[in-house]
Amino acid sequence: MRILMLGAAIALLAAGGAAAQTRTAQFAVRAQVTADCQITAEDLNFGAYKSDSIATGSTPVTLRCTPGSSATVSFDAGASGNPQARYMDGPGHLNYQIYKDIGRQDPIDTMGAAFQLPGISNIGQLVTYRVYGEVPVGQNVPAGNYVDILRVTVQY
Repeated sequence: MRILMLGAAIALLAAGGAAAQTRTAQFAVRAQVTADCQITAEDLNFGAYKSDSIATGSTPVTLRCTPGSSATVSFDAGASGNPQARYMDGPGHLNYQIYKDIGRQDPIDTMGAAFQLPGISNIGQLVTYRVYGEVPVGQNVPAGNYVDILRVTVQY
């Protein structure tokens, strides 16, 4: 009888182990990616200006934004406060203009964006825009160093 009871106890223990209950849970793994843009600009240097010839130059403005983000790049008017009458300050005023195109036909204004990066075409790579400049011929100004500071803004 003891053997029978021992066998029944072992069978009961084995059955109890096989009938164990389980529960599951789940959790989400989350992160939020926020739109961000980085912009860099280099100086536009016309070199030595001679009043008998036009001085031209160009400089890159680079932009990198979170993929899929739209962005616009704009420029302020500099010291003159007037994008149609830009000048570098020095011993006098040396007039200049900046343009969106190599032919220097499309001046950069302060109204609206100079350059646009559509979100649909933004894959997060570095985008380079060129700014072209011109100092007109015939300016009779004193010798010296001339400079204007322009602020470049990216809005995204």
